[in-house]
Amino acid sequence: MILFGIRSPLVIDYEETLARCGMPLAAAVSIGGVPRLLDRRVLVDLADFVAPPGASFLAPAFAPLRRRELWDQALALGLSPAAALVDPTAVVPRSLRLGAGTFVNAGVVIGGLSILGEGVLVNRSASLGHHCMLGDFVSVGPGAVLAGNIHVGAGSVIGAGAVVLPNIRIGTGAIVSAGAVVRKHVADGTLVIGNPALPHRFNPLKSSLAVEDGE
Repeated sequence: MILFGIRSPLVIDYEETLARCGMPLAAAVSIGGVPRLLDRRVLVDLADFVAPPGASFLAPAFAPLRRRELWDQALALGLSPAAALVDPTAVVPRSLRLGAGTFVNAGVVIGGLSILGEGVLVNRSASLGHHCMLGDFVSVGPGAVLAGNIHVGAGSVIGAGAVVLPNIRIGTGAIVSAGAVVRKHVADGTLVIGNPALPHRFNPLKSSLAVEDGE
């Protein structure tokens, strides 16, 4: 396993999950910035990295755009997305469908017949109800609660501790702020804040979750 892009604080969670799963970390590729890494023995600068044939990767970043950028860079180097990484402390159903490159962190609970796309991040102790559908590169923050039959469009963010009520649709590229309670559908590219969650002005080009070097 290769971790591609290692300046996010999330990197150590990936390392811990790999260790709990008994999966060795072959390399951690630094793309820039200060590496956040427990095992410095596997640290490799991008300029010195040679992709081993058939090697697979995960891209540890919280911001969907950043994760997608890392993903595209790794593909260009000949790496392949790894199978989904699920922490052994997570409770997941046998009916769960997981896309490549997805990470389900420690303590997560997911209900039956849920579908997670490629490159999804579900962070610590989040809870996803039955029949949830998360599009590619969605990020779910720690402790967020998504009730049953939730649909989250590609590239959207559900902040830490947010609550999404049943049967809600969240559009692509939307942001649900930390602690928000979502009672109505959220349109594409919309930021919602508060309880009840209401739309606020949002410039995606200036968001820390959207800029090219955001984590």
